[in-house]
Amino acid sequence: MGLKTAIALAAVVSTSALAESSLTTKFGAEMWFPKTEVNEVNRESDTTPSFYAAIEHDVKYVPDARVRYSTVDADYMAFNKLDLTLYYRILEHDLMHFDAGMTFSDLSNTKYVNADTNDVKNFDEMIWAWYGYAEITVPNTNLDVIGEMNFGNNSGIKSTDLIAGMQYRLPLGSSTLALRGGYRVIDLEAEEIFKPAEGSNLGKPFIFANGFFAGAEFSF
Repeated sequence: MGLKTAIALAAVVSTSALAESSLTTKFGAEMWFPKTEVNEVNRESDTTPSFYAAIEHDVKYVPDARVRYSTVDADYMAFNKLDLTLYYRILEHDLMHFDAGMTFSDLSNTKYVNADTNDVKNFDEMIWAWYGYAEITVPNTNLDVIGEMNFGNNSGIKSTDLIAGMQYRLPLGSSTLALRGGYRVIDLEAEEIFKPAEGSNLGKPFIFANGFFAGAEFSF
């Protein structure tokens, strides 16, 4: 079963369970400005959007869910990354918020170019990672320090997806608009796929995208 099918099924199955619960829906969009690095060699930069939607509720034992889409398209590396994150709100306090769960990622339209041979490989895979998210509020303000981490090692790919930044919350009646900005890093390491030829001057077998992002999140 593909990740897109699983997302659709989860939405259908959960509809009746969530109908009578307290429900919060979030939509977010960001522009990301990553620089790319392949085998420890700096390559071109990219400008790419990222979108996400999340549902949080009070149904006991049922996790909250977020779907996020990101993409990178550069000369020596490319991928689309569709994430389904299932998580629980572990800590909710006036000044601190912490979530934990798992992220399932569908990597598609992937590309790795060996700079020595110009050979092109793909690494379309379904992978998963441990997920954590935290917000720490600056006292007496609407300003939060935010951080997210996804760490995984499966399907021959060691993956890291990190975010660190700030957000400013603007109350709009019963809704909230959060202006967000910070730094995001995606690191994918795969010995069999990204390994350069013997004797090559290329470095370690990983691809790397890192850069600043800015965006907004609307919750209601």
